[in-house]
Amino acid sequence: MIQKTKIILILLLCLSLILAYVTGCFLNGTDLTQETSEEAGNDTDESGNDINNRLTELKDRIVSSPVVLSHESGEVIYGSGERELIFIKGYADSGNTIEVYINGILEPGIVVVDNNGNFETLNGIIINEGKNTIELVSISPSGKESNPTEFDLYLSVPQKVEYKIFENSDNLKEIIDTYYSTESNPLVYIKGSHLPSSRVSIQVNDKIVGEVVSDDLGVFELDEVVLGPGNNEIAVWGITSDGFTSAPVFSNVIVTTDMGVPYPSNLTGYKQGNANYLSWNSSIDVDFDSYKLVRVEDPCVNPEYPDDDVIVTFNNINASSYIDSDIISGNSYYYTLWTLDKAGRVVSSNVVAIPKPVYSITLNKLTTSSSNTIARREWFYQPYELTNTGNVTIDVQPIMLWLKLEPNPDEEMEISPLWEVHIWDPTGEYYYSNEDIYSTYISDWRNFDGTTETEETTTFSADGLIKTVTVTETTKKTAEGPVNQKRIMTTTTDTTITVTNTSTGVTTVTTASDTDTEIVEPEKIGSVIAGLKPGEKIIIEVKIQNIAAENGEKFIAHFHFAPVDCDGRYYIDEIKSSLDVTVIGSSRN
Repeated sequence: MIQKTKIILILLLCLSLILAYVTGCFLNGTDLTQETSEEAGNDTDESGNDINNRLTELKDRIVSSPVVLSHESGEVIYGSGERELIFIKGYADSGNTIEVYINGILEPGIVVVDNNGNFETLNGIIINEGKNTIELVSISPSGKESNPTEFDLYLSVPQKVEYKIFENSDNLKEIIDTYYSTESNPLVYIKGSHLPSSRVSIQVNDKIVGEVVSDDLGVFELDEVVLGPGNNEIAVWGITSDGFTSAPVFSNVIVTTDMGVPYPSNLTGYKQGNANYLSWNSSIDVDFDSYKLVRVEDPCVNPEYPDDDVIVTFNNINASSYIDSDIISGNSYYYTLWTLDKAGRVVSSNVVAIPKPVYSITLNKLTTSSSNTIARREWFYQPYELTNTGNVTIDVQPIMLWLKLEPNPDEEMEISPLWEVHIWDPTGEYYYSNEDIYSTYISDWRNFDGTTETEETTTFSADGLIKTVTVTETTKKTAEGPVNQKRIMTTTTDTTITVTNTSTGVTTVTTASDTDTEIVEPEKIGSVIAGLKPGEKIIIEVKIQNIAAENGEKFIAHFHFAPVDCDGRYYIDEIKSSLDVTVIGSSRN
């Protein structure tokens, strides 16, 4: 079939040459009919040349262009990478050779047309992603070239997979080249994107460790991918929903096992001028990553990484000092230096406070506009200005000293409270309330003068003949002056037991005494006045109401206020007193 096609093409070519020749003769004024009649039976021209010979020569000068059978111009080829190897097949004049040009560049090697007129690029040719213009030129043994056969091929490459490798799905800390792990076979998390509904394969060191399908947005993820010690080659590729496979995207991760904990640094510092100066000893960790200097202002917060503010990071292991000038003069700041290694382990230095925290308050009694002589159901208000004069945020704890009634009433005769007292903020918050005051109460911590309580009980035997009277007197007295910021209270209990035989009148008296000592602390009452910042002032009031006191009866309240640190420790040396707040009952309506 190919041979017949070639013969037809040659005959058509000869016919076109003859027509061209005849047309030329007419144009030159030559009478071809006359010449033929005059020289009938003679196949020669004016010069005596044989016309058949001339036609043969013309035919030999023409080289047919190659015909491509394997591809069509404009054809789209789907590949898995940016380059693809293809093979071109076709036919041309037997014995010729074919030159192949891609985008104007001659491909190396010779393509030979066999005796049947067939040829093929046996070693293949490389086309690139996108448009590729290919030209084939047939060359005869004598070196004559055909017109080029030109066609375009388009290489379409599916979208590549994009992904990142993280330590885990929680912290999303990306691993680039080296993973400093605390385990020899760490687990990692891979997340990426491809075309929606693609089947994505993940391979680690020539072993496929997982296959997942991307969601409607093209996102895919695979957790707990196991890496081994040393180098790990990771390849990820996707197969689209229409069956095309993308080129694998490779990553290399070197796993280095770090089993040691970083060495903590000793942090020191001082205040000078308007800045805090800090210094520390440099780390000696071979897998050092960075220093994180953390600062807080709240003395109740231990500066932690990564929970609190990191004010500066040092990646140089030799860094050993820092000047913090972003401070408010008069405030105390708390610092820790955290050392991180490349495996993510952290260790903290000691906590340094600059300057040393000062816990102090002032309590100034303000002038009141109300009279301290009040009738029943009336109120008296004594205001105070409470100021934090220290350099740290504090709580302030109300402390009981005494509540005195003059005269002290007989509790058995009272059917309702005489007074009530509160410590409150005029905005409406109450720190302490006592609405059931019947009698004098003095706290053990302030009981310098001593108080005695007497209790008497009387019992009879089952037959009623034996009467027993027990009188217990308990005396409490606190020693003057602090002992290790506390005070010693001595409690003496005297017990007298009188037993009387009512039938005989014989009485027996037995006495006993017992003494005990204990350390007492200030008696905290109510709730703390919380979060008073350095320099902050607030108004508090002692609020007293006359419930049932008669004319001239007095009620005296006395409280202390102490600054408290974050451990609940209050500073006795900084206690401030409300002094006596005296209110007198009035009979006026």
